[in-house]
Amino acid sequence: MSIDRIVERLQAAWQEPGAGRRRFGSNAVPFRPIANSEQDQVTPAGGSNPLWEAVRWMPAEPYWHDAVVLEPTFTSSAFAKDTTLELNALGASRHHLTSHFAWSIITPGDVTWIVEQLAGRALVEIGAGTGYWAWQLEQAGVDVAAYDPHPAAEDNPYCKAGPYTTVLVDDASAVKHHQDRALLMVWPPYDGEHARHALSVYEGDLLIYAGEQWGGCTADDGFYELLDAEWVEVSVAPQHVTWWGIHCRLAAYARKGGAS
Repeated sequence: MSIDRIVERLQAAWQEPGAGRRRFGSNAVPFRPIANSEQDQVTPAGGSNPLWEAVRWMPAEPYWHDAVVLEPTFTSSAFAKDTTLELNALGASRHHLTSHFAWSIITPGDVTWIVEQLAGRALVEIGAGTGYWAWQLEQAGVDVAAYDPHPAAEDNPYCKAGPYTTVLVDDASAVKHHQDRALLMVWPPYDGEHARHALSVYEGDLLIYAGEQWGGCTADDGFYELLDAEWVEVSVAPQHVTWWGIHCRLAAYARKGGAS
């Protein structure tokens, strides 16, 4: 899969007759890309964020009618059928991009925000998947120890590409080796135990979490019970972008009363 080719074809699709016209639903507001909008974000010179370069050219719209924040959505909603089929074949679909890069979008603004939250601290990521988030943060100078029990591979339905950096094979208990680091977890599996396990083992005082909340499609109830009981939200990433209809938030949490 060539991100350059995907981006090139997405850019060309916006020049085709009828591009952006709403093909499903009654809302008359046309689709548009995040690229060149007031919400666009530029990858720093010398850096590489291929997922973002594709996402910023996907069709996008506000999730709620009165919202102003654009969320990337399906190409079939904004482009002709033949164009959509060609884009899907290239890999310009949410399913393809999530399984080959990361399930939660990390924007240049997210990287800057995380670096600010860390204030020079190192990071341990549990459930790192392809290692994409770790790779983005390493480009910004963050020391990341990344772990996942299931190596990225073509037969892995969740992480088909990568790894983009070193991802060690271990489960959530690996956090016990890095108690001095901040803890990062991104889009832990729905009803899975590893987010709760990692948080219960972690003795540090800073959690950075990207995912949905209670009743959503990430982690299990035990994780959110522990989060509510022992942690307090201290900051939310202001430039985080999520897929249309996906309620992903990127937030930082401090342990109540400081580190245990």
